[in-house]
Amino acid sequence: MNTICALCGTPLTSAEMLVGKNKLADGGYLCTTCFNKAISINKELINTLDQYYFAEITGMFLKSKIDASQNTMGTQQTGRGHYEYDAPTRLDEIKDQIVALNARLSVFANEEVNALEHILDRDEKLLAIAECIYVHNKREGIVFATPKRVVFIDKKILGGIVRNEFPLREIISIEHIENLLYSILKVNIKGASAEFKLHNKNDGRAFCTVINKGVEGSGAPVAHQAGIQAFHQNIPDLAQEDVFTTQKASSETIFEQLEKLGKLKDMGVLTEDEFTEQKKKLLDKL
Repeated sequence: MNTICALCGTPLTSAEMLVGKNKLADGGYLCTTCFNKAISINKELINTLDQYYFAEITGMFLKSKIDASQNTMGTQQTGRGHYEYDAPTRLDEIKDQIVALNARLSVFANEEVNALEHILDRDEKLLAIAECIYVHNKREGIVFATPKRVVFIDKKILGGIVRNEFPLREIISIEHIENLLYSILKVNIKGASAEFKLHNKNDGRAFCTVINKGVEGSGAPVAHQAGIQAFHQNIPDLAQEDVFTTQKASSETIFEQLEKLGKLKDMGVLTEDEFTEQKKKLLDKL
């Protein structure tokens, strides 16, 4: 369970963890201060906060800050009065772009999102972003696309950032394969490929649209349909993985998979029906 505020990072008290009304849709919690600020922006949040994701709440905060700054600038000054406001930071701009993309990032991606201001160039804009696992090194982080590149980053616990970068000029094509519980995003580069398992199975569509369009515009070859179909055949549905096809799956393996299913449902990756269906398949193996 998270023990810090999803917005400001302040350690949560036991009382704040038990309130219930300060919980977000993706599992994070707000401290009393941030919860009160959220209510001051939108009074309905006092009873509906659990219907909103972290990205949506940060978007409300950012919009409120921008509106306040615009109102301050438009207020006529009199006498020696002086009005000050906080101009949006580069990180504010980046988070605003994430909200505009309707990205469903959980609180577990906060550290990576905060690191983007040090990775993106000043004029570099996000075109797509998703929470994922990089299949090559099994690291969990975020993958994002800009007009220049596709990048995977993972903020290490003890500091530092793991980064894998793929310049657009080296990308031949990008493919997205949806399975029942997740989807695979495959970036085809010259002589190799990189695969990412996306937590939200719908996120890969945006990557395919913006990157393949950019690749076509640059004159680079795009993979033929036959190649894409072959890729489909090589990516099995989760329902066909060992845990479901093995005749005598161990109870330990099944319970581990049940735990993963629960986490995916809590993160919003699985619908209730999808969770129930996969849970039944697992329990049938006991």
